[in-house]
Amino acid sequence: MKKLSYLFSISALAIFSLVVLFPACEGPIGPAGANGTNGTNGTNGLNGKDANAFCVKCHNDATFSTVEAQFETALHSEGHTWTAASYGGNNACAKCHSYQGFMETQLTGRDTMAAVAKIPVGLQCNACHDFHGTLDSTDFPNYALGHTEPVSLIFGGHKTTIDFGNSSNACAYCHQARNDAAFPLPLTGDTTYAITNSRFGPHHGTQSHLLNGSQGWEYAGSAPYAQTNHKGVATCSMCHMAKNESAEIGGHTWRIKNEDGSKVNMAGCVKCHAGATTTDVNGKQTEIAGLIAQLKTKLIDKKLLNSATDLAWPWNNASGKGARWTLKEAGVFFNYKLITEDRSVGAHNYKYTRALLVNSLEAIN
Repeated sequence: MKKLSYLFSISALAIFSLVVLFPACEGPIGPAGANGTNGTNGTNGLNGKDANAFCVKCHNDATFSTVEAQFETALHSEGHTWTAASYGGNNACAKCHSYQGFMETQLTGRDTMAAVAKIPVGLQCNACHDFHGTLDSTDFPNYALGHTEPVSLIFGGHKTTIDFGNSSNACAYCHQARNDAAFPLPLTGDTTYAITNSRFGPHHGTQSHLLNGSQGWEYAGSAPYAQTNHKGVATCSMCHMAKNESAEIGGHTWRIKNEDGSKVNMAGCVKCHAGATTTDVNGKQTEIAGLIAQLKTKLIDKKLLNSATDLAWPWNNASGKGARWTLKEAGVFFNYKLITEDRSVGAHNYKYTRALLVNSLEAIN
């Protein structure tokens, strides 16, 4: 045991000498060497710019406060709880009416969730915004916007794709008709069409179809099927998100007009329509509204449209009885719903909308 203790002592002394005593014998540090040459990648290395000054143009408290106030009044937000609470819990609607459904279907490419969220919530910031793909200031503003790839349309079973080639694709993902049916209706085959649901026609959110100028039942008539090229000269954000300090219109409200119509944001529109003070440029919305009213009256007179609900008629949910319409009746009704569900009264695509209305009225008469 004494020998073992002796060996431990000798070993400890040796380690102490190596760790403490030997380094202490080093001489003083010599003078610094000369600087190396600058890097040469075409030119000498240059100092980078301070990112803070550039980033805070957007990332500052004032901007965030404005965005937050605007977003709270938007239909996309929790401020309108019916959006998520009433529809987000329905798997057929959750894709766009809940944050969980939106994010999951973006990843899976499906139209429904694997299991609908038990507590659906409204859209959050990162539903639209991701990390910046680049931090090069020459590529800005890009707002870290995601989901800008072409959109496969639900209506018709994903057989058609819309590509606006810009940020409008992010809007088209949800602002499209949701029915999984033929789009437009077949022009051949049976001479009648079975109406099996009061919600016959393109159900809600037809903005992308009208903006694209497609998917209507294009009857031959006196009006040519031309296009008002808004999709080529503007984006959804150019008009719907034009900067405005109001918490009711513009920016992250996505509204051109506020709820009661007392405020209108023309900041984006006047870039092309100089001097315009209303969205009814040259009375075109008034014209379209008149044509819609005429077509609605015809559909009610022919007992195709329920005036109380603006849905297909006759339809009795209790008895489960539907109806069979002629293809012409079905097609005209389809066009009516395509246009009224768009809710822009022709602003998105005046020429195509007018042609559908004029030719539908001629067909139904």
